[in-house]
Amino acid sequence: MLREKSIYYYKKGFNCSQCLLKACEQVYGINISKQSMKLCSAVNNGFGIGNICSVLISGIMIFGLLFDENTAKKLRIELLTKFKENHSLNCISLKKEFNANNCENIIGEIADIVENIIYIEKNRPAQ
Repeated sequence: MLREKSIYYYKKGFNCSQCLLKACEQVYGINISKQSMKLCSAVNNGFGIGNICSVLISGIMIFGLLFDENTAKKLRIELLTKFKENHSLNCISLKKEFNANNCENIIGEIADIVENIIYIEKNRPAQ
């Protein structure tokens, strides 16, 4: 579900980092203020220089909103490690790898990973 909603918002004009935040707002019932969305107005296209994928950054921010700091840091590593198993973390490299003029497939794959990580963490037995 997160994949579809993220791509929907991307097609509606939200940038690559904003679309995942907006989708998570809807799917997980969190409030992301207009100011927070605006903060991400410059967090796209690998921070404008094709560096680290901004959708990954957005996923990390979602972990910070949904979980305590220590859990969010653990999930951050999990997301980056899982994605890096099969792909570069670099925006320019990803666009070449996905042969993409836009980032729909990249957004979709990251959304799937984020959704899976959140699901597992929320359903983890209490210790």
